[in-house]
Amino acid sequence: MTTLGLADGGAFAGSTLTFLNRCRSHGLAVGESNDAFSIPSAAGRAAAHFGLSPVTETSANPSMHATVPRIAIYAGQSIGYPYWGYYAHALFSIGLGFQAVTGAEVAGGCLGEFDLLVMPGGFATWGLDRAEEISGIDAAIGAFIHNGGAYMGSCGGAFYMSEGRPGWHGALDAMPRYTHEYLKTGAGMLGISVDDPVMGRGLPEIVEVPYYHGPIYTAGERTAEALGQFRNYVCESRLFIENPLSPIMFEDEMRDTPAIFMSDFGKGKVLTFSPHPEMGEFVRKGIALQGYVRHFLPIRGFKVMDQTLQFFMKEDCAGFRLIYNAIGRLGLFDAAPATTQLKPDSTADLGAILEQLNETMTRQFRAIGLMAASEGESMQEIINAETDRLKAEWAEVSSGLRQAIERPQTDFGGAHGLCSVLESAAQARNANRLEELMVMTELPIRLVAAALRIIACDRALSATEIPK
Repeated sequence: MTTLGLADGGAFAGSTLTFLNRCRSHGLAVGESNDAFSIPSAAGRAAAHFGLSPVTETSANPSMHATVPRIAIYAGQSIGYPYWGYYAHALFSIGLGFQAVTGAEVAGGCLGEFDLLVMPGGFATWGLDRAEEISGIDAAIGAFIHNGGAYMGSCGGAFYMSEGRPGWHGALDAMPRYTHEYLKTGAGMLGISVDDPVMGRGLPEIVEVPYYHGPIYTAGERTAEALGQFRNYVCESRLFIENPLSPIMFEDEMRDTPAIFMSDFGKGKVLTFSPHPEMGEFVRKGIALQGYVRHFLPIRGFKVMDQTLQFFMKEDCAGFRLIYNAIGRLGLFDAAPATTQLKPDSTADLGAILEQLNETMTRQFRAIGLMAASEGESMQEIINAETDRLKAEWAEVSSGLRQAIERPQTDFGGAHGLCSVLESAAQARNANRLEELMVMTELPIRLVAAALRIIACDRALSATEIPK
């Protein structure tokens, strides 16, 4: 078999990652090196149709694999939307489907069907049995990992694997500096370095990610491997919680301390992030709109501030590449294919959910307009421009999804997850502050746009006869 070399476009080339993972989901082997990917030469036509340019034909790569992990996102009441919705967007943006699971389902043994459990930020901080008043969730998660499952968690999901409090698993031999009074740190945009060669593939020397009072660990010798460290302070955040991280706190207690850990736990592996790589650039845009834009608008004017908002990335960001690399670091792309597969997805419920969501979006756009009316003239101009863009994009992606589900041959491997997350989005309450409402309004747009990219890629692959 001959292969094509596919250039690694780096941190903001999510379409390449989507294509690779859709190849895997279609049973096509993919290879990876430090600066390029390999795909079967027969997939070159589909890659070109998807807008990618294979570069050279090479001999077969012996390390090529076609495994795509079966992923569960924990979406119990102690997590809630939008916390798990951010991870849904991150996974869709790199071409991976998932299923959302509840505490009762986990306690009932559902994790046996999956390879990876994703624990978003939220309130796993307290242990899940106690937080949800359901016995057996914590034990089921521990058993899943001990028996060979993989776990990835952010913020509260990192606390949950640490040492120091009841309900925590101690998979990491690391105890956060603040175990119970974790709000003492705050929220902000921070830069982290990624030192591990696999985790760092395609990334710049500093990855800028949101941080919301995740665990702070001291540097030291441990069994758990530190794969990244906090390096620099970008700005504070007051988005969703009026609790900004101060530069002094960062300098005194966080700089050069571990931000990413990985550890064996029984037969399985645990990888945790103290910050939130799953929060897309639209969350960063909300942070900037609330602070940076308001501050510099009188100084630099509408054009510069409007460009600041326009040029945040949509489905592609460094945090998502970090998550892709983390899945690779856990060995999930190289593992033997699962002997059992998840139940086939169905798009049957998507139409009704989309109608309900459209009503929610209409309500939220109206609420944004009412909130914007109390702003000064210059801020109103900025908000109106951003809102007009969001309205236009929602019209485009919602129409695209309707057309896709009406086509009888649409095969979308993420339909189960998309139904779950869009149903949660449709039921979400309006946020109380303008910038927060704009973030909550954009999340469903980003989810649908990322799902449409998967559908487009699957169509391109299905339209090409490719020997496996």
